[in-house]
Amino acid sequence: MSGNKKIVVTKEEAEVLLKKSKEKVVEPEKVEEPEEETIEEHIFKGAKKNSDTFADKAAQAAAQAALKTVVEANSELAIREAERAYFIEKKNHMLSKCRNSKKRAIIIPKLYEPYIGKVYTFSYNCIPVTIYPDGKPHEYPGFIADKIEKKLAKISASNTYKELIDDRTKDTF
Repeated sequence: MSGNKKIVVTKEEAEVLLKKSKEKVVEPEKVEEPEEETIEEHIFKGAKKNSDTFADKAAQAAAQAALKTVVEANSELAIREAERAYFIEKKNHMLSKCRNSKKRAIIIPKLYEPYIGKVYTFSYNCIPVTIYPDGKPHEYPGFIADKIEKKLAKISASNTYKELIDDRTKDTF
């Protein structure tokens, strides 16, 4: 609504304004095109007049760069600390789960030794698990024992002659 304002001028004021406008002919100012300048000239243009201003601007720029570096470093440290805390918490949870879980004895026959070696170690959710195919019973938490049995089943499945088994099953059905 500000564009619709009316200006009320008396007849005398209008005559005075008309005389002033006739007396002064306003010429448009010449606008010079700026010369092309380098980035350094543009940055330090105002600083050439006063060396204190230049020192202040340089100090301020250095402080801002240092602050940015510190903030980035702190955020990286915070991320690493959060990941580390998560990993430790996850490992502690899995260790307590291992302690509280019911133990099961598993016997891994020596038959598996050529496929997995004398000692086979794998990680189960941050917990290292080592199995020995020596034919002796070893106790493991229930959920890890299930994982070991699945691994052994995969080893067995990958080392059986599948076509022979498929032919035998076709004949029986």
